Amino acid sequence: MPLIEIATVRLHPSFSSNVPDSFTSTWIRACNLATEAANGVSFQLYHAVASTDQDLYYLVGGWQTGDDHIKFLSTPDAVTVAKSIGQYVTVDVVRHIDGDVGLLGSTAGRPKKLTVTVYKIPESDVADWESKWESSHQGPGGAGGWDLSAVVQNQHRAFRQMGEATNSVSAFGGKDAGGDRTWIWVESGEKSPAVADAQNVEAEMFEMEYVLG
Repeated sequence: MPLIEIATVRLHPSFSSNVPDSFTSTWIRACNLATEAANGVSFQLYHAVASTDQDLYYLVGGWQTGDDHIKFLSTPDAVTVAKSIGQYVTVDVVRHIDGDVGLLGSTAGRPKKLTVTVYKIPESDVADWESKWESSHQGPGGAGGWDLSAVVQNQHRAFRQMGEATNSVSAFGGKDAGGDRTWIWVESGEKSPAVADAQNVEAEMFEMEYVLG
């Protein structure tokens, strides 16, 4: 089962007005290592578009299987690069989504701008949500699905080790309250987003633009 990974990271306040060159080189190495481990699925760094969120960056990539991901996290290189990243940022949240990030690509590569919408689905609507979504969003134009972060991240200690390496343990292993679930959709930021119209469903949208990777 393919997984989309989106990690939201926040610059340390000391770097908010002056990002050093070493920040860039560290992230290039991180993206290259993850891309190689993911068998060529690109990992790229994006930056928040909103002027109020300029300290936020997003690592966007994917895995063909959860086992591939765990295997990478268990390597010395992954731990070393996580510690290097932790010099510059803390991790707000790491999301693993039931979806194929490759659907966002084209002959020109992944879009330079992305829009991510996070839907909080109440327990009463969970059973019918996926079919309703598919019926109203026909054809290409995005990727995503259920947020599987808790299921994926609680199955192996390697995820906690990543949190420890970046001083961000709380960013891993989150879960929805009660029977509620989260649906996440990623699409090109060059067009109007496919926002779902549903009662009792909360939606949060954020935009990002390509930096490197």
